[in-house]
Amino acid sequence: MKFSTILSCSALIFSSAARALPRGFSDHVLRRSNPSSRIEGPQPQTADTSSNTTIQYSGNWSGAVLVSPPTGEIFNSAVGTFTVPSMPSVNGNGAAAAWVGIDGDTFATAILQAGVFFSVTDETVEYGAWYEWWPNYATDIDTDDFPVSAGDVITVNIDASSNSEGIVTLTNESARKSFVINLTSPTKLSYLGGQNAEWIIEDYTQNGGLVPLTNWGTVTFVNASASTSANNTLGLEDATIFDIEQYNDIMTFVTIDSDSSVSISYA
Repeated sequence: MKFSTILSCSALIFSSAARALPRGFSDHVLRRSNPSSRIEGPQPQTADTSSNTTIQYSGNWSGAVLVSPPTGEIFNSAVGTFTVPSMPSVNGNGAAAAWVGIDGDTFATAILQAGVFFSVTDETVEYGAWYEWWPNYATDIDTDDFPVSAGDVITVNIDASSNSEGIVTLTNESARKSFVINLTSPTKLSYLGGQNAEWIIEDYTQNGGLVPLTNWGTVTFVNASASTSANNTLGLEDATIFDIEQYNDIMTFVTIDSDSSVSISYA
């Protein structure tokens, strides 16, 4: 999910006019993510001494990103499984989304992605699944077709059969429900490049502005991997960590737990 033009992090975060309310506050909701909004954090390009993982800072992304495929290859699939958070605090209003996707970081003209959003409005928590191929807005999946509740185990598969065609598969392992849809690139300018694969918690936008970030506790993606056009499978060993920084505060804490697992905590 992303803007039709890439805005600077300061324009997204520090403009009070750009602060949107969670889903329940509007009768006409237009939700989507942004490309990675990299910013200069307190330790830009710092290596984590325990795992040699590069740390970057973003105004909206937190998680793990494979920022480039092996030479001469492209990413054509990404998969990951996570448990929908129970939301440890419902004080205040806010939201976030957990997703798996292809492109949107160094290749910022397209993202094919899907996942689950979680929104708190007046102490009421709402969950929903969605998919998107930017520049389209997110499309919510009807809860009758794909229910989502706290504690559900969700697997997201993103498969790009070409730069202009892809298949999104979401599986609710707990409810034994699946949703599959074939997508095509909305425009010729939003063809995939297959240059990035990612496992992200995002401060998404709604009706044109960032939602206040809610506290989700910790979300862990497991069985995370990406495949390439040469049938190579890559794990998270060489992934870049992204932490969200807003108003000079680090909002998240990310750890690569193994080659197939990344944990994303609200700090």
